[in-house]
Amino acid sequence: MEVHPDKQETLLCIPNWSPGSYKIRDYSKSIHKLDFVSPGPGWTLEQIELDTWKIHSKGETFKISYLVYGYEHTVRTNYFTSELILVHPPATFLYPKDKLYLEVEVSWKNLAPFRYCHTGLKKKEGSKNTWKAKNFDEFFDAPLLLSNEKEITFSVQGCAFDLVILGDVPSADKKKIAKDLETIMKTQITHMGGTENRYYLFILDMTENLYGGLEHLNSSVNQYDPNGFRSPENYRTLMELLSHEYFHHWNVKRIRPIALGPFDYQKPNLTKELWIAEGITSFFDAYFLLLCDIYTPQQYLNKIWKDILELEESAGESWMSLEDSSFTAWTKYYNRPFDPNFSNTGISYYTKGAVLSIAMHLYILSETKGKKSLFDVMQALNKQYHQEKKRGFTKAEFFQAAKKATGLDLKLEFDAYIGEPKRIPIEAYLHLAGIERTPSKPKLEPGFRVKEDRGKLIITKILLGKSIQDTDINVGDEWISIDGRRTLPETYKELLNQYQPKKGAEILISRRGQILKRKIKFDSSPSNCELWIDEKAKPEALAIREKFLHWNKEIKVSETNSKNSKQKQASPKRSRSK
Repeated sequence: MEVHPDKQETLLCIPNWSPGSYKIRDYSKSIHKLDFVSPGPGWTLEQIELDTWKIHSKGETFKISYLVYGYEHTVRTNYFTSELILVHPPATFLYPKDKLYLEVEVSWKNLAPFRYCHTGLKKKEGSKNTWKAKNFDEFFDAPLLLSNEKEITFSVQGCAFDLVILGDVPSADKKKIAKDLETIMKTQITHMGGTENRYYLFILDMTENLYGGLEHLNSSVNQYDPNGFRSPENYRTLMELLSHEYFHHWNVKRIRPIALGPFDYQKPNLTKELWIAEGITSFFDAYFLLLCDIYTPQQYLNKIWKDILELEESAGESWMSLEDSSFTAWTKYYNRPFDPNFSNTGISYYTKGAVLSIAMHLYILSETKGKKSLFDVMQALNKQYHQEKKRGFTKAEFFQAAKKATGLDLKLEFDAYIGEPKRIPIEAYLHLAGIERTPSKPKLEPGFRVKEDRGKLIITKILLGKSIQDTDINVGDEWISIDGRRTLPETYKELLNQYQPKKGAEILISRRGQILKRKIKFDSSPSNCELWIDEKAKPEALAIREKFLHWNKEIKVSETNSKNSKQKQASPKRSRSK
């Protein structure tokens, strides 16, 4: 690193987190052997904080070198192998404190053994392996990929797209992904009134047991498991991920809560509006797949139902509001893998934010007789705050813009579901479009969840609000048997199918090597795929449904499942994380 200082001393920092992934990551842990390349007389270098080094060079230009450990395979870290080098800039590059405005250049001495460097940065004119950024914010927002994988290219409304797919994926599948992605991009750009980008890069890393995405200003890094992705359900989930990250190039990168920029890379940028940044994006990611006919109307309703069910089976909505979920994401939502009680005391601003967005979209469609929608709100925010005022917006300004765009007071209608731990009456809003929740036979709910660990069933979650909360079983207990019959990973579901809700059973558990007996009582929960089309809805509801579900007679004939239908489709799996 070469620095041209304007003072006797320079403070160099490594970021502690990455925009879009709201958790302190302590990237300094991967920085080693930082030292001068050729120190001048009297120069000193000292680490004064975990993330900060003080350089005294008497105001003279200096060079430092350091090693970076890069073998953490996520979208927010470095991953260096002989097959590829994926550089995540916030985890790699130091910057002079209080000098984020400085221009930056990054160069490779050579790319060998790789053929390509893919990045959203612009190449320096006349150079071979040097890229530049106008400041560190732009620099940190542009991952660099070195590989031998050639990009797939297409163009939409003046924006050139590169898609780089890493992993063992057949050429025919790559072409299908690119073709469907092009359709989604056309639909998003059309509905958002255009894009400012002239270039956008998708990096799709197909690696076993990985899932995630991270948005950048003109690129995104996405990870997905190649095993089974050709199944219709898993393929739709992949396209939903790519749709999500691309929509962020408007919502977050340009349309943003005011706290999300400019960034302080050393401490959290707290906001109560991640339900806008991520929740609204989580609504539109799947909704665009519906508009592109990648989701059928019924498949889309199944996806909505999955989100509703996730909220219903959790007690978190009575503990945490959407604003609290956003504000505490740094310590709660992003630490949920290490907190088995999060599902009881917390909610996802992704999931509840998406359900809230569906309610807003339907309410606007209904009140304006289909003339306005949530698209109008997003376009208004983009024009008023990004393009004209060149800044983010407050919560009050979000609702002001929405009222100006639609004529409706969305704050009056929805604020209680944002600022209070209160359930959204989503069924009432779906009813506006003639979409109903059909009663069906409930299924057994044991009140706890398990996972297999070396042939054992280990309890991983206990649901508050269920009868099991009054039983002395703990997360980490091994579930051995039920009513004298051994429970094994491959058979326990069949055993549970023999029981009825409200009935009891005796189970054996093992805790710290001690065998214990416990009596439990089963509850019930709704069965899957509860949202169906009401064929007898009022004409005004039918008109809204046509707008909402991209409905037409051909789809209606082949896809409608009435209240009398017994056929049900499984909803695709979905996990949101960065």
